[in-house]
Parts: sequence; structure tokens; C-alpha cells
Amino acid sequence: MTEIYLNLIESALGSRTECNDPQTLGQTAADCERIVKKTGVYSRPVVADGEYTSDLALRATQRLLRRRGASATDFGALVVCTQTPDHLIPGVSSLVHGKLGFAQTCYATDINQGCSGFIYGAHLISAMIRGGAFQQAILVNTDCYTRLIRPDDLTTRVLFGDAATASSFSTQRAGFRLLYSRCYSDGTGYGDFIAYGSAIRPNEDFKPGIYMNGPGILSFALRVVPEAVNEALKHNGLEVSDIRMFAFHQANSFVIGKLAHKMGLRAEQVPQNCAELGNTVSASIPLLMMEQQVNLRNGELVLAMGFGVGLSWGVALLERVAPMGSDT
Repeated sequence: MTEIYLNLIESALGSRTECNDPQTLGQTAADCERIVKKTGVYSRPVVADGEYTSDLALRATQRLLRRRGASATDFGALVVCTQTPDHLIPGVSSLVHGKLGFAQTCYATDINQGCSGFIYGAHLISAMIRGGAFQQAILVNTDCYTRLIRPDDLTTRVLFGDAATASSFSTQRAGFRLLYSRCYSDGTGYGDFIAYGSAIRPNEDFKPGIYMNGPGILSFALRVVPEAVNEALKHNGLEVSDIRMFAFHQANSFVIGKLAHKMGLRAEQVPQNCAELGNTVSASIPLLMMEQQVNLRNGELVLAMGFGVGLSWGVALLERVAPMGSDT
């Protein structure tokens, strides 16, 4: 079977920073302290006025191309994962494709996926490379959820940040080798995380914006994440102790802590970066991997796990094979 590698990750953050403090949230210092203590989120990058999803996607992709020393025409596919496109028609991938000069033969498409989107995108790209459709591709994970959040809804406002990552995949041995990936869906949870008024279907019962069933999402995560992780470990003949890093979607510290406790993971196996980034949706896993790569040695294993909107979830097993960027 053709081996697939995640070669490099680059990123772009919203231009402003919003803190979970009394001045920003209009809450008492004690209330803000409780919010930060429970969520683990102190500040979040947010887009500025006039800044949108495609702006973050373009910056991240440009940085990736510069670091790779590559041209856009070198890539046979551009997959953009977002739930907050600039426009419903056309997709963000078309804008990035045109602005950066990808070839007309490039497969360019958007996928509408949330916090499992990095795994879904990697799964899709790896299957197409193995099928011979192209040899290398870029996956962009980008969202501006703060554009959909109601300012008075503290259940979501205090959590989400705006960011983009651009990740290159190929058959070239560098970065991380993708050993296994699997994706799951449960559409019966469609309404547990939904943005009313964000497209063409009206809803007179709710103000436009994101609505989240927090307890339902937590229950879902505590049920499906351990099951999917255990299945991945069993399939690959591994134990929990064999995994150097569990790269969980950075929902918030409370959720990650609950998962780690239920699965009996050591603190050093479960790094977090949501304190100053918040929940950056499908960009959260690649942002964490980009940050933690310096702590990983060749041969060490990473198990990445995304879960959320849909409801959907996905798991990927990766092996560190060489420093990212060593191929440039």
C-alpha cells in the first residue's frame, strides 16, 4: 500500500485577541475566574472587522508554500474544510485556488465539517493519493465561528477562536506517516450543535447564531472517543502506553480532562493549547501538532482524535518520521 505522509503544517490566526475578562464579557471578576478555571480558556484569536475565513486560509496556505519552497502548481488537490465560508457559493477553495494560482487540473473542493474536519480531510486526501488521483495535496482547515456567535451567549463566546491551518500531504517521507484513519457519523445528533439562520432555511423560533447542547456533546464525546481510540489501538496491535501523544480536538480543558481521566491517560500524553487559542474547530488538531512537533522523536506515535458537529468523529494514527520542513 502507498505510504502517505503529513509533511508540513502552517497556520494563521485571527488578527485580534479577545480575553475572557470582565471588561470583554461584562461579567464580574469572580464569574470570569470561574469561566477560565472550568474551560481552561483565557484568551482567543478572533477575526478583525473586514477579515474573513478566506483571509485566514490564504495566509496559512501562502506560509505553507513559502516554507515548502513550492509552487501552488505542484499540488494536485486543494481541500478546504470550513463551516463558515465567505459565501455559500462558490466555495473558499475556489477563491484560494484562483488567488494563489493553482493549476486548472487541480482538484479543488470544500468540505463542510466541524471539529472532526482535520481527520476527515486527511482520510479523504490519503484515499485519493492511494487511488492515483494525484501525488500531493494541501488540506486547509479554517473557520471564523465568532462570526456566528451571539455576543450574549457565554456558553459559546468564551470557547471559540478563529484560525486556519494549511497541511501538505504526499508520498514523500518527511513529517508524519499516516498509519491509520477512520471516520464516523451519527446524524441523530444533528441538532446538538447547530447554527440557525446561517444559510437558506429560516427558523422563527431562534435568533441567528450557534446553539450548543453542551451536556449532550459532552456525553457524546465521553461515549464515542474512548471506543474509537480503543478500536484504533486494537486494529494496530497497540496499547495506550505505546502512544506518545494523544492529540485530542481542543474543545476545552474540561472536556479534554474528562476524556483523559476516563481513558487512564497520563498528563504528559495529553497536551493542550486552548488557554490562548480556545476551540479553533477543525484547525485545533493541526495547531496542536504544529506546536508539539519539537517534543516528538522519530518513531514516536501520535493518535489524533476529532469529534463534534454532525455529530461526527474521526481518529488517525501517525508516526513521527522526520522533522517537518526537513524536505525543503
